[in-house]
Amino acid sequence: MSLEWNDVVLKDVLSEKGYIRGPFGSALKRTEMKSEGIPVYEQQNAIYDNRIFRYFIDEEKYQSLKRFTTYPDDLIISCSGTVGKVSIIKDDDPKGIISQALLTLRVNKDLILPEFLKYFFCSYEGYNSLVSRSTGSVQVNISKRAVIEEIPLKLPPLDIQQKIVYYLSLIDKKIETNEEINKNFK
Repeated sequence: MSLEWNDVVLKDVLSEKGYIRGPFGSALKRTEMKSEGIPVYEQQNAIYDNRIFRYFIDEEKYQSLKRFTTYPDDLIISCSGTVGKVSIIKDDDPKGIISQALLTLRVNKDLILPEFLKYFFCSYEGYNSLVSRSTGSVQVNISKRAVIEEIPLKLPPLDIQQKIVYYLSLIDKKIETNEEINKNFK
């Protein structure tokens, strides 16, 4: 078991075509949205880590935008206004596409666990690495791909990542349980 942590940048741990910014607004118009069908993941899905969908597209529109499809273990990141909030697509989440206000990161699982990268971006250092590189004074937007892909991170071996993810997920579950208990007492 190696204990050495490597200095890498984000692009080093992404899979091929692992950086996908949502479609331009003109590619996904509100008039094309449906009340059912294939869901469109929006910023609120990353910000609140929920799977409540307001908009859907039909199969024909999906075929024209399928390069924006979400897959299990993809990270979706909010890109505008509330920049840098992260959610991970789980196995039981519905197949959908991302909106123009989201960024998908798909990792090389031989190098990094998706959950480890999510925890990095949820940390003070990781969150600030996204936000400090963002641009705009009125409406803050995530920076260009070339800038985001150069975000530095310390990468431990996979076995250490697994342990870190395990313990952080235990803490998350404890927090979730405590929040549920608190809701019941109100």
